[in-house]
Amino acid sequence: MTRAAIVAYALIGAASLAACHKSAPPETSAAPAPTAAPAPAPEAPPPAAPSPAASLTDMLGSQLGLSPSQANGGVGSILSYAQGKLPPADFDKVAATIPGGKDLATAAGPIADQSGLTSAFSKLGISPEQANQLIPAVTQYVSKVGGPQVGQLLGGLFPH
Repeated sequence: MTRAAIVAYALIGAASLAACHKSAPPETSAAPAPTAAPAPAPEAPPPAAPSPAASLTDMLGSQLGLSPSQANGGVGSILSYAQGKLPPADFDKVAATIPGGKDLATAAGPIADQSGLTSAFSKLGISPEQANQLIPAVTQYVSKVGGPQVGQLLGGLFPH
């Protein structure tokens, strides 16, 4: 290799290094001063409040030992029964207290009477003991969210 070729390669290498150094981001090209205070940690966002549907499902799970699918199916069955018994405007008030209430009722299918409701609970694996507690728990929830009058609309459908 000639002396001129070696010098040329050295210059090309030096130019390449200089170009790489200039394109590096500023935070990697120099270390922070040792006396600089660390940046404050960003504040964590506040925890999200649980949705009413999740809280109803959680409540039914903890109080009655129902799985989320059993809880949703049971609520849907109760709402489907109510849909067949209440005037549409009253059903709308009840269903509005539970997010997705109308969808849950539709998913449960039409339930025309008490024996249909009992059958729906059985198909979901909800025992008669759980069913006897499920209806008052859902009625209480509806009363809490929608007010006592709305809770009475639902509660009035079931014999005490």
